Amino acid sequence: MKVVDLRNIFANCNDTLIEVNDHFIYYAEEKQEEGHNNLFLLEYNRDTQRERILSTYFLNNPTFVQHYFSFPDDIIILLESGGSEAWILRVDKHTGEEKNLVRLGLVGECSDCAALDESHLILYTRENEKHTRLFREYKKRTGCSKMAYLYDLNDETYFFIHDPRVCMADSSGLIGYESEGEKQLLMLQPHGTEAEKEKYYHDRRWVGDSICDRVWLCPLFDFIVSVKSGEERAPFELLLSADTEGLVRYAGMDEENLYFRARYFPANDQRLCAVHKQSGKKCVVAELNLGQGERPASFCIDMETGHAYRIREAEDTWEVDGVLNSVVHASYSKELGEFTACVDDRFIIARYVLADDTDSFEFNSIYDVQTGEQKSFECRCMVKGSTVVLY
Repeated sequence: MKVVDLRNIFANCNDTLIEVNDHFIYYAEEKQEEGHNNLFLLEYNRDTQRERILSTYFLNNPTFVQHYFSFPDDIIILLESGGSEAWILRVDKHTGEEKNLVRLGLVGECSDCAALDESHLILYTRENEKHTRLFREYKKRTGCSKMAYLYDLNDETYFFIHDPRVCMADSSGLIGYESEGEKQLLMLQPHGTEAEKEKYYHDRRWVGDSICDRVWLCPLFDFIVSVKSGEERAPFELLLSADTEGLVRYAGMDEENLYFRARYFPANDQRLCAVHKQSGKKCVVAELNLGQGERPASFCIDMETGHAYRIREAEDTWEVDGVLNSVVHASYSKELGEFTACVDDRFIIARYVLADDTDSFEFNSIYDVQTGEQKSFECRCMVKGSTVVLY
């Protein structure tokens, strides 16, 4: 495990971590200088422990919200304030060169966004008074109350998306990954929250079996071509589905597999399933059920690595057991807070938040399972692989 302490560099709560990798950490800082709101894009070199300013921008609109997307060579920033205008900035991570700075005029009000790769974004807008008629026509065509666009940064052009499955999705349900050198687009289509899906099961006599969770998959290149061609439906293939009697929810990925948590309500059965990225082979990799007489437990799944843990409550401690890609077996004091991660099957990261009506204080602790040593810090914390970043 490597601990990187950035608390002396991150001066205020307006600092945002963008990416942590083996050699660099990228982050943004918003602050006022000479009466102007400025946005700084910065790089921290983990090898030399030196900070470098990549670029600086004036924020003319203080209500702008920044959305950051990081790729091997570029950082994309989308700025919007929930209106009909958005700015998109693309910066070279190595040189700080500004590759794109474009202003978009949108139909409706910006509500969500996602970057599919370093050249393509999806933007969602909701209806406003100015564009009521256009939204009505769009809804007739797609059945959706919000619009979706594909924006090409290289050509600086955008295209309306007509596939209702994409229009009904949101940014958290669009996940890109690479397999055998080809970029893939995973699209999640869960039906409501987990509690809502279980309620549908209990009410299935009236709602039937049409309340489904679906997971779709498509090569990213094929998706982009279909949207630009104006096709009504993109060439997604159904990867997984669950009708009213169950649910399927994305749980994370590693180098080889995509992981999904599946429940079957009639038997109260819950399992962790894997789909091999290359072959598409599906299998059950862990049972997330309690044995007869076992104490109540919850399960924590690391979406970055696919590691899964069973968390049990004892009198003064939390007990942690690895159930997938982990063999950790440990307990730690409840005083350290809730379990958030386990690094190298040895170091448990726990978080405790102390809050009242006016203030909130976050404490993160690192507990060494082998030695029993623990260290606590008043700060925020991010775990990426074997790196723990304090900021």
